[in-house]
Amino acid sequence: MARLSPLQRKLKLKTPSASAKQKRAQAQVDVSVVTLPMGKHIDIELQNLSHDGRGVGRWQGKTVFVNGALQGETVSAEVTADHKTHTEAQVLEIRQASADRIDPICPVYDTCGGCQLQHLQPAAQVTFKQAAIAEQLRRIGSIEVPEWVAPITKASQGYRRRAQLATRYFADSRTLLMGFRQSGHKHIVPIDRCPVLEPALSALLTPLHDALVRLSQTQWVTHIELLQAQDLVCVSLKVSSGLGPDDQQLMSAFAAQHNVSLVCQQTDVDDLWLHGIPQDLVYTLSVEGDANPLTMDFSVKDFVQVNAQVNQALVAQALDWLQLDAEDQILDLFCGVGNFSLPMAKAAPSGAQVLAVEGDYAMVKQGRSNAQNNGLGNVDFIQADLFEASARKKWQKKAINKVLLDPPRAGAKGIVQLLKGQPLERVVYVSCNPASMARDLKDLQSLGLTVAKVGCVDMFPHTTHLEVMALLIKE
Repeated sequence: MARLSPLQRKLKLKTPSASAKQKRAQAQVDVSVVTLPMGKHIDIELQNLSHDGRGVGRWQGKTVFVNGALQGETVSAEVTADHKTHTEAQVLEIRQASADRIDPICPVYDTCGGCQLQHLQPAAQVTFKQAAIAEQLRRIGSIEVPEWVAPITKASQGYRRRAQLATRYFADSRTLLMGFRQSGHKHIVPIDRCPVLEPALSALLTPLHDALVRLSQTQWVTHIELLQAQDLVCVSLKVSSGLGPDDQQLMSAFAAQHNVSLVCQQTDVDDLWLHGIPQDLVYTLSVEGDANPLTMDFSVKDFVQVNAQVNQALVAQALDWLQLDAEDQILDLFCGVGNFSLPMAKAAPSGAQVLAVEGDYAMVKQGRSNAQNNGLGNVDFIQADLFEASARKKWQKKAINKVLLDPPRAGAKGIVQLLKGQPLERVVYVSCNPASMARDLKDLQSLGLTVAKVGCVDMFPHTTHLEVMALLIKE
């Protein structure tokens, strides 16, 4: 028999036998063909939490996502859907509970799709969210965060100043369902109170329902938006057809009785204000060291952050991270009505200039009006499509050294082309989607910037919604 060389012997030892390959292949096949019929009850231990807050475990080698379960728990669960690569289930019984489990604060929590994490104590919710953000930054942007700042957290109840409710009317029984959509379904979960809404909004749910069901054309109301402004509640009725005079009078009387502004909004038709006027909508922002808060007017169609207390802290942190100087030329992208630009203009030393850019011209006009009303002459609002490289022409003659951007969920793809060639020193990126943010931060590093620190922002307690702020500085 021929002798093998040392190299041949080494290669032979590293080559798996055919039987070993077959066993591994068979194991993979076994996992993929494991079927769990809908309705089957299983006992399972959960090792992790998924990005949407479900417990994750393995049953006979197959990944199972269990709604209502937490990491470290052992539960009995019922299969709700089976797929080739994974199974979905709903918790039935907690056999061994996590130390972080608490009783939900809402009686319809198990069916309502508004919150996903009320069974997890608030501090653990924030820990989960920060870990999810870190994983997205690492996986998509190859970013290891050098410094995590303390998360921004405020009250976990009564915080939501804006919410949209779905409606469905059954004419035969004169029954109106009004509430939030069931998780994963179009079904409406009726609610008469909501612990995460601002108290004034929650208190309005029952009387609003009772008024709507008395309309002659209740079915024309497709959904409702509730909005808490500074000292005023606004109710927007989204209607498929205009309300008749009697229905208008009924709703006007409701609005007057409960001291709310009320508007009917129909597609391609001017808003019909039944009580109150649009200019009543305002919120305030304080700037450290200034006794007079900013007043921010906005319309029912404008974007405003849903959590007023967290938004105030968010703005304060952004100002702290930017370290504004008298020589600064500051660019605020996706500025809206001036949520960040006006505080920056007020906090900046004399000589600094802010250029605020937004794609929606109505919000640009509102931002200009807000600047004038607050006596700020060092900020300019302009309109530009920030998803087009040509937008950079709006500021190419300026030497921009500091930038703040708060883009929509899709992020700011192409941001490098907008900022290329500018003498950037600091960039603050605020995001409601860590995945698109990770992509953009990775691109921004090509401009000589590096991620210095990141902070989790708990804008939506009891939900899996992720808000985050990152600071990039010149290397």
